[in-house]
Amino acid sequence: MLRTDPTVVFDRRRLAWGLLRLIGLVGVVVLAISSVPGLAGLRARLAGADTGWVVSTAVLEVGSVACFVVALRSALAERLRWRAAAAIGTTAQGVNVLVPAGGTGGLAAAGVIMTRAGIPAGFAATRLIALFLLSSVATNVLLVIVAGLGVWAGILPGNASPAASLLPALAALAIVAALAVLLRRAPRAPRPARLRRWRSIALRALDYLRDGAACSGRLLRTGDPRLVLGALGFVLLDLAALDGAFHAVGAAALPAGSMLLAYTLGQAGSIVSLPGTTEGGLVGVFLLYGAPLVPATSAILVYRAAQSLVPLALGLLGALELRRVLNAPAALSAADAEDDGRDFCPAPAPPP
Repeated sequence: MLRTDPTVVFDRRRLAWGLLRLIGLVGVVVLAISSVPGLAGLRARLAGADTGWVVSTAVLEVGSVACFVVALRSALAERLRWRAAAAIGTTAQGVNVLVPAGGTGGLAAAGVIMTRAGIPAGFAATRLIALFLLSSVATNVLLVIVAGLGVWAGILPGNASPAASLLPALAALAIVAALAVLLRRAPRAPRPARLRRWRSIALRALDYLRDGAACSGRLLRTGDPRLVLGALGFVLLDLAALDGAFHAVGAAALPAGSMLLAYTLGQAGSIVSLPGTTEGGLVGVFLLYGAPLVPATSAILVYRAAQSLVPLALGLLGALELRRVLNAPAALSAADAEDDGRDFCPAPAPPP
């Protein structure tokens, strides 16, 4: 559920703490790599990294952020001009680096920015949840299903066992089916005024999720290719950046099918907002799918550096542009932003 309280989601103290945590984590990693005796192989890989491939990895991350901006602009086309979408989208990705929460921290910040600029909170919440479901959830679940079934059937190259390929695909299909049943059958009748706090929060979150899922379907039915290409490009260019990081350290990446599985399953560590969980999750899953320890660890460190520093730099530029957006709401909205209190996701007309 998106929160629109700036003191909770988008305040300077929380972002400053996130920055300090990131700096501390980088310092610990650098100190460990440079001083721990058993990491000589890792030091050699990182010291000899190919500059051209490192730059390519960073450029691919720029492209990933740009694709997110395209998807954001498509999802909120009635309310956002391109310049405002770029400012909000890059800022959201920068916040995701400082407030790691599986990608929801940046979208919550985007919701705060939009409501401060006069866009209805319900509209912002519904469209941003729809964008999250399409760009982060649906795309990754689809890749797990395609990669798992593809490797299991021998269509995609991969060295994973039948269990390591088929089980993730079946689990992803089961999650999709369970969510579909939950969202369709969960009650939405008027509720008593007195509910336990946890139950009230859970029911409200379910309402937001249901509205976002319905909105994502409506947005897809408009046939706007920018939404689909933006959501896919956001994930696939990030995956390509990880592949580039393997090349940068002179290591062979996994076969295509196993690479897709390791990447998508390894990203689950980013849901836990603790230092090192994303890196640890990726390393662990890559080892499970057959990647050697030292090459995989060095490649993931290069990738994570680009995945953190590039959005952070773009987010700082976007935050500077936000001052103009917040001071001039007309520059943000391409349509009347009045809250009609009814449908925050009517099926928009197909793009010209």
